[in-house]
Amino acid sequence: MDQLGLNGWQFVVQLVAFLVFIFLLWKFAVGPIVKVLDDRQDKIRESMASAERMQAELKATQARNEEVLLDARREAQEILAVSRKNGEQLLARAREEANTQAETYLTRAQETMRQETDQAREQLRQEVADIAVLAAGRIIRKELDPRAQRQLIEETLSGASLASQN
Repeated sequence: MDQLGLNGWQFVVQLVAFLVFIFLLWKFAVGPIVKVLDDRQDKIRESMASAERMQAELKATQARNEEVLLDARREAQEILAVSRKNGEQLLARAREEANTQAETYLTRAQETMRQETDQAREQLRQEVADIAVLAAGRIIRKELDPRAQRQLIEETLSGASLASQN
């Protein structure tokens, strides 16, 4: 080795120093750098996996939201249909009650009118009878007893009303 210009001991020492340098470089420089890079790569993988999980959860949540929204719309339509049906039933019931009440009022009015008409006829009959008695009394100038006069007039008026109805 001397011929090459190398000293054997010096070469061995330099080789050992070089190996120690490589070992120290690997231990304190390259090793921690590689470890940091590996840790960073693991964190990136975890972040990607977490992002994929979140995306899957987001899709699932969107699907659930759409389902809930669909259910809410369906329920709202059912509520509207029931409300319309109830409104129509209430309206029909109110119409029936109004018609029934109108018929009741009409019946009462007809009954009242019939009673008033009968009452007016009776009063007219009484007045005609009184006038007839007065007229007959003046014509005859003779007094009959009032009961007999009234009976005679009633019979005459009954006969006249039967004749006028036929």
